Amino acid sequence: MLARKYDNYAWEEQQTEVSQPVRRVKINTDPYRRLRSRLMIFAAVVLGTYLLTVFRSEAMVQYGNQLVSMQQQEAQLIDKNNELKIEVEQLKGPERIIGLAEQRLGMSVARSNIYVKAAGQKNPGNSFTVAAK
Repeated sequence: MLARKYDNYAWEEQQTEVSQPVRRVKINTDPYRRLRSRLMIFAAVVLGTYLLTVFRSEAMVQYGNQLVSMQQQEAQLIDKNNELKIEVEQLKGPERIIGLAEQRLGMSVARSNIYVKAAGQKNPGNSFTVAAK
């Protein structure tokens, strides 16, 4: 009986030794895997930066074109404003008013009531004087 117990004990010991998990050493089949992943991340960052730069450049070109068109429009409006100022000065000039009064209303200029602006007048409140006959 003791021999049987010993045999069973030896048999259980063998089974426990065999049943221990075998640790496998992982063999790295691809030594450049980490390098490739880092290169892919770097390429993605470079590509993203490039695309961002392209979009910003496009926006700058659009803003530049808008600025040029607005400057052209400003120049046109300034020219039109100058033309209108000249036209206003012509329309409110005394020659035009005298011409309209003579043609449409049959009026004539009285030579005794002609006023001339004095250049060296002492009284700034009254800068018109009666012209001498």
